[in-house]
Amino acid sequence: MEYLYLLPIVFMIHEFEEIIMLPTWLDKNKAMLYMRFPFMKDKVDSLSNAPVFALTVLEEFIIISACTVMSICMNDLTAWYCCLIAFGLHLIVHIIQFLVIRKYIPVIVTSVLCLPYCIWVFIQVKDYYMLNETLLWGFVGVVVCVVNLLLMHKISPGLWSWMNGNNRT
Repeated sequence: MEYLYLLPIVFMIHEFEEIIMLPTWLDKNKAMLYMRFPFMKDKVDSLSNAPVFALTVLEEFIIISACTVMSICMNDLTAWYCCLIAFGLHLIVHIIQFLVIRKYIPVIVTSVLCLPYCIWVFIQVKDYYMLNETLLWGFVGVVVCVVNLLLMHKISPGLWSWMNGNNRT
């Protein structure tokens, strides 16, 4: 079960690449992204702000870490498994983004490096769950992840502004 401890670490290695590299890459590639994906303009703009993006990552890290600790303490993999499946699918989405954009994006290196961990661990725990349970917990993990991301992308800019005292009149 020692592989459970690795999920928050592997997650953060991937997220560090995003936090460090993505805002600058987005600034340099905004015109191309706006032209090819005009419906993504607001998302691109929000991801360009490194501190705001880092707040979202922090909140996700807390959730993944809490689910990991809870799963270890309760000897129940379910919460951790939801996070693992959602993270693995997140990495696959980045690989698809790379294939669609057809040029380097700052998430591809760690996506390729972290995906084998997700696959290996998924194989290690496959006997804990039936296929229908795997699909259910995968669905739950993805829904929670998507709702959380949408919520955090709305909340983080205001939270960052508040943290910096920009709400004073």
